[in-house]
Amino acid sequence: MSYRTLLASIVTVATATMLVPSTAVAAVPTSARMVALGDSITRAAVADGTQNAQPQNSWSTGTSTAVDSHLRRLEAYGVDMTGGNYAKGGDRSTHLATQATNALANTDADYVTILIGGNDICYASTPAGTTSPDTFEANVRRALDIIRAENPDTRVLLASVPSMMSLYRIGRDNFLIRARWSLIGICPVMLANPTDTSSAANERRAAVEARVDEYNQRLAKLAAEHGNVFYDNGAVHNTSFTSSDLSILDGFHPSLSGQNKIAQVTWNEAVRQGVFDVD
Repeated sequence: MSYRTLLASIVTVATATMLVPSTAVAAVPTSARMVALGDSITRAAVADGTQNAQPQNSWSTGTSTAVDSHLRRLEAYGVDMTGGNYAKGGDRSTHLATQATNALANTDADYVTILIGGNDICYASTPAGTTSPDTFEANVRRALDIIRAENPDTRVLLASVPSMMSLYRIGRDNFLIRARWSLIGICPVMLANPTDTSSAANERRAAVEARVDEYNQRLAKLAAEHGNVFYDNGAVHNTSFTSSDLSILDGFHPSLSGQNKIAQVTWNEAVRQGVFDVD
């Protein structure tokens, strides 16, 4: 089903809910397919405080009642949703094309979400070793080309890369979070020696955040160049997370409340931009 049909179906169901008995609404044939691409954030790694990925708790295609995901929000409008989560922990932007190819080999998606970039930062040992903005842009563009070649009507939401500086500021004064960072050795290019406030350490962190900003600028550029591609205008990056929004296992990945915040801010922006005509 084309995305235009999806939008028309949503409007039809919303209107029917207001005007006719609920038994008539159930008879409206509406269905849509969505796909999530990205990394461990979208796989909802350790979100509920236990090990491993938990795609059922994903902000995007999650089916658990613990998270009000995009998929569940669309279902609330009467759309029979089918979701596939092809995000993979540890993946960087260079892996997006493979994710897109695998996803579209299994489904003709009406809606795709992409949240990528954290590992393009965290795999590096120095700010200079992070993925260059040009390479990041080319990698995301390649995935978009694959999606558009399959179906130019597919709507794509590009979620902004979360702020590494905000994450650092949440944990730097929290002993338990700092201990988890140190024990796991997570994202040392940003989070190593969090109590070090020397000029060199501050410059390192500022350089990392500047790279995140560059990635988000490239995502905005790609959305502006492509029809049916929408950037969240920094919604994820600018969200005010707290320590309770971080997993108790690593103090890095979003907890269930963090997943809910991502779902909420990206949904709000998607609706504002007309990705979904649900008002």
